[in-house]
Amino acid sequence: MSKRRLKFSKLNMAKYISHLDLLRCFTRSIMRAELPVKYSNGFNPHQKITFSLPLSIGVTSDSEFVDIDFEDGIKDSEIMERLNNNLPPDMRILHVGDIKDSANDIVSAKYQVKIISDKVIADEKVKGFFDMPEYTIMKKTKKKGEQPVNLMDFIIDYSISEHSESSDGSILQMELILSAGGQKNLKPEIAVKALSDYLAPEINIISYDIHRTEIYISEKEGLKVFE
Repeated sequence: MSKRRLKFSKLNMAKYISHLDLLRCFTRSIMRAELPVKYSNGFNPHQKITFSLPLSIGVTSDSEFVDIDFEDGIKDSEIMERLNNNLPPDMRILHVGDIKDSANDIVSAKYQVKIISDKVIADEKVKGFFDMPEYTIMKKTKKKGEQPVNLMDFIIDYSISEHSESSDGSILQMELILSAGGQKNLKPEIAVKALSDYLAPEINIISYDIHRTEIYISEKEGLKVFE
């Protein structure tokens, strides 16, 4: 098959590359690598590239996916090697293989969240927030602009990983599984901002880092890792 799915990472400074710039980045890297990519027909032909679930600016990830249509005959190992030699240093191709799942079936994503605050965020505080049946936020929609929605409808699961201290403040590390995809989607920074508002003014969040680790589709048995 000529169409391949590439799993890649966006780390460090690459988290500031927008979706449009990411497309340009791959297009130019493919050209520099002299990979035999297929082009669309028409007056303005372009490389056949499709991304699955674009990432928010400022979020890192080692679970990004792009589908690229290549001419027959090139090996997966060669695609990986030649692209990695031409992509920015904070972006790496991790795997090249068959397309097994449809991006239209994506329902959720998992994130690691590191929060630095001026005081310790007790587990009871986190549990008190995420166990609320309703927490109204304003969320942008494509058709109606900002609308009030219940944040908890987008929270699938959460867990606290670790507490620690640093010179910058108290550190809380946790995992969130949030709704994601075309039907129902929540940017992870919105959930963190809501938690910050809930904790203030007793506890102030100084900074946070978000890293996407998995994307899921839904099956009868539950969530399945997107491939």
